[in-house]
Amino acid sequence: MRTTGRLAIAAALVAAGCSSMLEVPVDTPLQSKLDVSGFRRILIAGFVTDLEDSDVDLSAETSRLLQNQLRSNTQLQVLEPDRPPLQSALEVALEKIGEGGSYSSDEKVQFRLEADRLLQDPEFWRKMGEEYQQPLIVAGKLDFESQNRSGFQPDERVVRTSTGQPSLVRSSRFMERKGYVLSADFYFIDSKTGELLHKERFSEEVLYAEDQRISPLSSYFELMDRLLPNFLGVLTPQRIRGTRVLLR
Repeated sequence: MRTTGRLAIAAALVAAGCSSMLEVPVDTPLQSKLDVSGFRRILIAGFVTDLEDSDVDLSAETSRLLQNQLRSNTQLQVLEPDRPPLQSALEVALEKIGEGGSYSSDEKVQFRLEADRLLQDPEFWRKMGEEYQQPLIVAGKLDFESQNRSGFQPDERVVRTSTGQPSLVRSSRFMERKGYVLSADFYFIDSKTGELLHKERFSEEVLYAEDQRISPLSSYFELMDRLLPNFLGVLTPQRIRGTRVLLR
């Protein structure tokens, strides 16, 4: 509740003869979006990423972070294969497209189509489930990119007039800023049937001023810190902390 709203309530309380109000902390429970009680294991199968050189190995880093969070926050057994099985299938698809290195626009489109086919192929996931004792499978798509967000930004400053009175001056000034955006499409798949149980998209953005020297990897971890609670909210109950006003 905003301060102005609280002041209005306080004024109303005084008028009504109430002496005060008290703010108390409140935890609001939220149910998970997906019932995972039918699974004992969970497998991070890997993620589809763009065919571009990157400073961050998105699939490997994201798989590792998700595995760590799942071990700490769920009762599911987290499977950790030497190599995410979806990555092996994607490499086979790449071998059919080109010789590696630089890919043309048509080849990138072809790869995306093949990756989408795999993500939506129940038979592919059923076979994976047989190999890994029918876990809940998490896979999907990841995108991480830098963006130039330089431009004119509103600026306010207080100056003294010729008479010595303070005056607020509004203007705009050009600011060099760089942004990073992390987008994730998570697929939650029942490996017993190969069917998609739930799909969730998350997107986070962070901006840095011109004097901040932040590496892409550091930005990625910062964005993942924001995204992870939302990911866990699909699988486990969460609590939202807030305040409630009690009238006395």
